Amino acid sequence: MARVSEVATNAYQVSLPGTSVFVLLDDQVTIVDAGWRGTGRGVLQALERPGRQPSEVSNIVITHHHTDHLGDAAYLSRACAAGVAVHRDEAPIVQGETPPPSPFANRLVGRLMSPLVASRKPKPVAVDRRLADGDSLADGDVKVIHSPGHTPGSISVHLPRQGLLMVGDALEYRRGRLGLPSSHFTADMEQAKRSIRKLAELDFDVLCFSHYPPIRSRAAPALRRFCESLD
Repeated sequence: MARVSEVATNAYQVSLPGTSVFVLLDDQVTIVDAGWRGTGRGVLQALERPGRQPSEVSNIVITHHHTDHLGDAAYLSRACAAGVAVHRDEAPIVQGETPPPSPFANRLVGRLMSPLVASRKPKPVAVDRRLADGDSLADGDVKVIHSPGHTPGSISVHLPRQGLLMVGDALEYRRGRLGLPSSHFTADMEQAKRSIRKLAELDFDVLCFSHYPPIRSRAAPALRRFCESLD
């Protein structure tokens, strides 16, 4: 069963193999990202800890189209009868209308790894809401921040009331130190730096990542200090 930890009031991180999904609780439930294909059952089981049901999920928000984030969106959408929301630039990829670009920045590596990527390709899923910077979900409590760089349509999810920011793969947090997103999987690093500076202007206390443990307090000052180191 997936490991579940509360990262802020009514916000839970569901740790899956190699990635994380976030569950946000209010009158309705919002799921942020969908893990790899085949991990959706673990996400639904995680809802049981705070006593919620799949039927209470209203939104499945995808931070970007990479398969470890989009993987089981189709399954979760069916199981929860919930709408999928993604940045408008990536909606054609999520719906299967446009082939996804290789996640690898190095073209040679991308060609070598293409059979593995194809074997884990997410099933297409209808996009119910095409997001743009500044959009709101869950009656305004969930804010969408367009933070491109890792992919052109990457978004971060901000909950001002809870002081929580979820950045997907916009940042890394290794051995207690903030870092840029992986150069191996990032489409435009200079754009990623601009997005990080944009995120640092927000008000938050807790900072969550898809592949690393959260910073649970005073995260905004830490991110601003990191921005000072960027060239």
